[in-house]
Amino acid sequence: MTEGRERLDPVRAFGAAATSRAAVWEFVEAFAESWMAPLSPADGIPPSEVRRAEERLGYPLPAALSEVYALFGRRADLVAVHNPLLAPEELLLDPSSELLVFRSENQGCAGWGVPLDRLGDDDPPVGLFSDHLPGVAWKPYLDRLSPAFAELVLSKAVMARRYGPCGRECPAPAELIAAVEAAYEPIALPPCPAWYHPEGEPTRWFSAPGKLLCLEPDPVEPVLAVVGQSETEVREILAAVPGAWSAVEPVPYEYEEDAPPFG
Repeated sequence: MTEGRERLDPVRAFGAAATSRAAVWEFVEAFAESWMAPLSPADGIPPSEVRRAEERLGYPLPAALSEVYALFGRRADLVAVHNPLLAPEELLLDPSSELLVFRSENQGCAGWGVPLDRLGDDDPPVGLFSDHLPGVAWKPYLDRLSPAFAELVLSKAVMARRYGPCGRECPAPAELIAAVEAAYEPIALPPCPAWYHPEGEPTRWFSAPGKLLCLEPDPVEPVLAVVGQSETEVREILAAVPGAWSAVEPVPYEYEEDAPPFG
């Protein structure tokens, strides 16, 4: 599907994204065009749906969230492969009633939201609540909402490909992590705690043209998930980073469009 397209390097493309939310949207646009398909006007959610959500909730939505809905809120491959972005009509409060939840773990075990007292900010901070956070309602996730959407889009690309011919995963002992750090550059995303291991090391991202690597924390041993724009890039990663790589699974991951938010 991506044969013949320019091989985007997320490290380079994300370089300016820390400067503003507009730069983050430019990164998402470039990533979508290279790895999936270009954004189109049909990918957005009409402002009228956002206004109805605000009236129902009694809260204004931050500019960054409204912009995401307008730009790519309907693009399932960018926002709904796994742990999806909630549609405006699905927005709700977390169990503590302190966060406006905009993204839910697909089995309802965790969610991402904006503190209610920061909804008036254009690009507010994000909090994470999780069944794996005993004793606290939620913890800080990122200082700004817009980078959380860059992480969401990257995670969707990995989940969509990791169980097919354009992806693999393997355990990541210290020597494998060192090989990744030697061969690939880190994407300059701020540290993001993983919902399933929020007190552990943050998720780390690396890339090269046409290649995306995600180092996922785990209570026992980290996991490295890698994907490419084609099988060629994946084979190059496997050659550069020797590991106990998984076999190719025959069935791709399905979108979680009908999954419930959280229970």
